Amino acid sequence: MRLLVAALVTVMSLGLPAVSATPAAAAPGCAPLQSGASAAAQAAVEVACRYVGQQYAWGGGHAQGVPGPSQGQVDRTDPASYADPELWSFDCIGLVRWAWYKATGRDLITERTTQATFAAPGYAHTKFLKSQGSGVLLPGDIMYFGRGFGPTHVALYLGNGKMVEAPQSGSNIQVNDISARWDRFQGAFRPHAGVTPMVWSWDGRGGFHKTWGQPNLRQNSNTSSGINFTNGNGISVKVRVLCQRVGERSTVDGMVNNVWSFLPDYHSWISNLFVQGPAVLKDVPSCGDYPEIGGTLAGAENNTSCGDGTEPNSAGAWTAKSTTVFGRTVELRYSSTTQCAWGRIIGGTVGDEIWVDRSADGGETWDSMLGFTTITSGNDAYTTQWNDAGLVMRACGTNGPGGAIACTGWF
Repeated sequence: MRLLVAALVTVMSLGLPAVSATPAAAAPGCAPLQSGASAAAQAAVEVACRYVGQQYAWGGGHAQGVPGPSQGQVDRTDPASYADPELWSFDCIGLVRWAWYKATGRDLITERTTQATFAAPGYAHTKFLKSQGSGVLLPGDIMYFGRGFGPTHVALYLGNGKMVEAPQSGSNIQVNDISARWDRFQGAFRPHAGVTPMVWSWDGRGGFHKTWGQPNLRQNSNTSSGINFTNGNGISVKVRVLCQRVGERSTVDGMVNNVWSFLPDYHSWISNLFVQGPAVLKDVPSCGDYPEIGGTLAGAENNTSCGDGTEPNSAGAWTAKSTTVFGRTVELRYSSTTQCAWGRIIGGTVGDEIWVDRSADGGETWDSMLGFTTITSGNDAYTTQWNDAGLVMRACGTNGPGGAIACTGWF
């Protein structure tokens, strides 16, 4: 199984009321099959059973700090895994991690290896040995299997000699008899943890979207709010989005967006900059449709999806700074809507040059000659646009190669 290490991340409450609903039906034959298990253990089983029939993905469920179905990885020792990066699902311990997270609201297992979680579980538990037999096991117990130096596989016990597991690349998550692996059984853990109302919050509502990059999942739709989760390794996670609303305008890699999405499985907010898709997610309602959450998409049209080096949108733009060079006018054009700026030279001739500089320290140092271009015909030319949110920029131009350089003031 996947060999990764992660830190323990605990869910922090948003203070939102949890809306419970009856869980969707699990796969036939996959359920807690005997009595005696805790409410949390039963919930963990019910979560895992929802994924029966879905394809296994090696490394799935191993986003650092963020449990959940994630993009599979390639196991170079197993050709069957070569297509796993096309899947957003679970490997064996990724499934167990997600099931117990959803049941308890705590990332008990964390993004660690099968071996590491067996050697040092990191949570309160009762351990059961093979010598005690299977009669001591209850639904939700985490079963470890392997040969030689340690376990290489985990599954969740269902009761009555059955388990739910994510076996290997090329197979689906499935229910099997524990007798098929009993010769390799090395022990089991029963977590001591209570169930939380969030396990079924807004159950069955919302749609799934994929993340990118290393987002922070926050307590509110702004960057000053507390962080509940951080994706430390950037593995893409398939998250359930309930609704979206306008919040703080955020900037990442030259892209700007003021729309945030609410993720009910984490009781957290994510900037849409980190959700694959358009700036305003298609078919995702406003959080105003959920009074207990609230918010609006009014102003989302000004979400400023401004990418560095892209074609400028001149609608509503104005000249923030200007200067002249041998009769040519050099302008820094700016859009208050997008917080983007670009350079323009007018009244020139073919060969005249124009570019923009950008600084993060008020003009003491800068990235130079961004969007450099020349007049190729006519008398005017303009550069591509560049994000100016929280920065300063200026436009510079010349009266041809080797000519005088004139720059506007910083803005």
